Parts: sequence; C-alpha cells; structure tokens
Amino acid sequence: MQFTIFTRNPNTRVSIMYDKLTAYVSYRNQAITPPLLLPPLYQEKKSTVVMSPVLVGAGVPVSVEVSDGLVRDEAYGVVALRVVLLGRLRWKAGGIKTGRYGVYVKCDIVVGLKKGFVGPVPLLGSPQCKVDI
Repeated sequence: MQFTIFTRNPNTRVSIMYDKLTAYVSYRNQAITPPLLLPPLYQEKKSTVVMSPVLVGAGVPVSVEVSDGLVRDEAYGVVALRVVLLGRLRWKAGGIKTGRYGVYVKCDIVVGLKKGFVGPVPLLGSPQCKVDI
C-alpha cells in the first residue's frame, strides 16, 4: 500500500525536526504491515512536506478475526484502515532546540477495494487524523 501523507507546519516561528519516524497500516487495531522506518525529516516554518511511503504486509501474522474481517470487508467492497505514524520530534525556534517528544498520528481511512484488483483504489470520504504529542 502506498499513501500520500501531508505534514503541515502553520507556525511562523518554529521549525519541526522529526526523528525515528515509523509508519504502518492497521485493521481493527492490529498491524497488517510491518513498521517502515522513514528518514529523518526537517520541516521549515510555515511549510508543508509530502511523504509517500510504500507499506507492504508480507509476512505479518494476524489473528483469525482480522483475517476473516478483511476477507468479509473486501467482499463487501469497503475496507476501513488506519495509517499510523509513530516517532519523536523536536521543535526549533531560532537557536533553541527543545527536548524530544513522542508523536502518535492516526488517520482513519476507508477505501473501496475489490478482491483481485491491483492498482490505485478510491479513498472514500475525507481521512480523519488525530495527532497526539
């Protein structure tokens, strides 16, 4: 799976440094892709950064309930997933850098998916994301 993720820093005085950022996809609160380590990211003041990580799920063990649920939802044609970003961040204002803070981002998405289909799938609705620092 590949998702395009936008990070926006609306602040005019503070830059953000993201350290040790990882991304994965979950279904019913269970990871269905292994965590992917993303490169460190420096975000300037008043800027937007775009990332498009490719998240693959080969070899990820899942429970029977998750496996059965994915099969049912795929047969129905609509699958609710969560894209998760975990990491550490620091703020920089002038010459001052803060300590590291944990960041947890979860974006709930719904995709239209049919069994055997390969290629881009439609995103149904607007993703709802929550950021905890």
